[in-house]
Amino acid sequence: MPRKITDKIIERKKLIHEYLKKHGPIPTVEIVKDLGLSHSQVFYILRLLLREGKVREERRGKMAYWVAVE
Repeated sequence: MPRKITDKIIERKKLIHEYLKKHGPIPTVEIVKDLGLSHSQVFYILRLLLREGKVREERRGKMAYWVAVE
């Protein structure tokens, strides 16, 4: 069952999207480290942004790099 989209989730979506715009292709682990969020929180938000077409995932071996589309 999908989670309810709360103000905190909307705030994190904006934070992560802006971060990706500034830093270009970056792996999930770096986002976690730099923003101080848990891996599951970041991954959940990235999946939401991916579904909305605001980011894309680039695979480099086992690592996933994230890039802002807009």
